[in-house]
Amino acid sequence: MLVLFLNKFDKYWDGKLDQLRKAFPGHSFVSYLDHKDPKELLPEADVLVKGSLGKEELAKAVKLKAVFVPWTGVDGLPLTELKKRSIILANNHGNAEVVAERAIALAMAVTGRVVELHKNLERGVWLGRPSSKELTWFSIIGRKCAILGLGQIGQKIATFLKAFRCRINGFKKEPTGDYPGIDFLTNDIIQAVTGAELVFVALPLTSETFAIVNQEVLDAMGSAYLINISRGKVVEERALAESLMSGKLAGAAIDVWYDYPSIDRPVTLPSKYPIHMLPNVVLSPHVGSWTTESMQAMVDETVESIGHYLLTGNPIDVVDLEKAY
Repeated sequence: MLVLFLNKFDKYWDGKLDQLRKAFPGHSFVSYLDHKDPKELLPEADVLVKGSLGKEELAKAVKLKAVFVPWTGVDGLPLTELKKRSIILANNHGNAEVVAERAIALAMAVTGRVVELHKNLERGVWLGRPSSKELTWFSIIGRKCAILGLGQIGQKIATFLKAFRCRINGFKKEPTGDYPGIDFLTNDIIQAVTGAELVFVALPLTSETFAIVNQEVLDAMGSAYLINISRGKVVEERALAESLMSGKLAGAAIDVWYDYPSIDRPVTLPSKYPIHMLPNVVLSPHVGSWTTESMQAMVDETVESIGHYLLTGNPIDVVDLEKAY
């Protein structure tokens, strides 16, 4: 069996690949470190490791049986085509705890007005002095929160929020199961966000969640703070911009966006609306997983899942191609 790695490689990946070779000497493992252009081997690949995949690439991989995404999100793959060909899709959740930590950090930054105060103090402006009426910041201790999406990231967010004695509403399409830390579970998104002072978005991007946080939902949030660490397009862009610019929302902290840089456009604003100009918005360039520990954990889980597949025919975390997560 040929396992073809078309993802970016580093020394940590290389070390893990050596482990796979030693553990499974009867299989072949090829990456950019072994071959000048491993894409040439697509017609021979049984297993592919890649985070995004075009239909043309998939068409060339005529022997493909499984695709491993080396992180959680699978919105960069042609899921319908994979389903038609009965190709197994696997991901992993090695980044869950770190992304949840990032969500809490963003929440505290926007509610505490950390960036706003920092920027002013750079200019020698001391907001809040000498008059305390000039500034207040918003503590998250004891607040009512909503978490939209209760996958592993959402559950970790709930765990962290409980340290601040928060009461938590959880939104899940199928509201069954045990979710420690969730005080109220619902499949009604309006019900989930109503009365919440902080709303965390941790939903995967699917056809059902695209722009699910729309104007109606934002209006139901009232003057809450929105924290998005899932995918930008889960929140309707224009509605978010208008809610922030009008002052309906108290603020937002966002790590995932609508417009991303490319080779042709290396400098790119994250939205077509001037969200980046607002003092009550904290911007983060989609780096929720960017810690050494998180990236290595995702590599570890990907390699472990590949090994499990080679032994049993089943990866550890299989994506439901109907649900897209």
